[in-house]
Amino acid sequence: MIAPVPDLWSVHARLARCYGAQTKWWPGRENPFEVIAGAILTQRTTWTNAGRAIRRLREAGVLTVDAMAALDVDELAELIRPSGFYRAKAGALKAFCDLLGRSFGGDLRRLLRLPTEALRAQLLTVRGIGDETADAILVYAAERPSFVIDAYARRLLGRLGIADPNDSYRSLQGRFMDALPREAELYADAHALIVRHGQLHCRAEPMCAGCPLRDVCASCAATSHVEGTKA
Repeated sequence: MIAPVPDLWSVHARLARCYGAQTKWWPGRENPFEVIAGAILTQRTTWTNAGRAIRRLREAGVLTVDAMAALDVDELAELIRPSGFYRAKAGALKAFCDLLGRSFGGDLRRLLRLPTEALRAQLLTVRGIGDETADAILVYAAERPSFVIDAYARRLLGRLGIADPNDSYRSLQGRFMDALPREAELYADAHALIVRHGQLHCRAEPMCAGCPLRDVCASCAATSHVEGTKA
């Protein structure tokens, strides 16, 4: 049996019905700098580990631009050790603070007020900030409609037969941004729904039983999964 190829709006609607709204999923959104630090710290690790590092920064009183800029990079690396790759991440955090100090007088609000593409371009000049991290900052800290493509999104698109997971980041991002209204909160919700779905069902080893997308999943149809079994 060949599964019908779904459109991304219907995929979003199904995930929303299954899991409910996820707009408060990213923690600390009332503090844009905390969101930015979290976006860097969660690279190549879990939110649990990144959260431990964030708590240590908060307890040390250095979860502000000025305090972190004044901190020695080795001290910062030790504080964020629970996040893994802590030396590289400390370098990225310091480089971001350097960008703010050098080009924006240390004022995060000035940076976040830039037009979306100009802001994205500035973020990508920071060593340690790539496309995924930049878009997470745009959506969750700057509240801009720039869809985050992570490993969960790539896997989902590939399994549904909507796109080749090896397509470029911008190509995959464009598919979402063409399909969904360009609203920051909608993009935040959609990204969080995909993450939740990837954690529960669309794992590296998929769990197809109870999946809300099972009947439109090309991968599931191709392998003829049996209810209750792993793929």
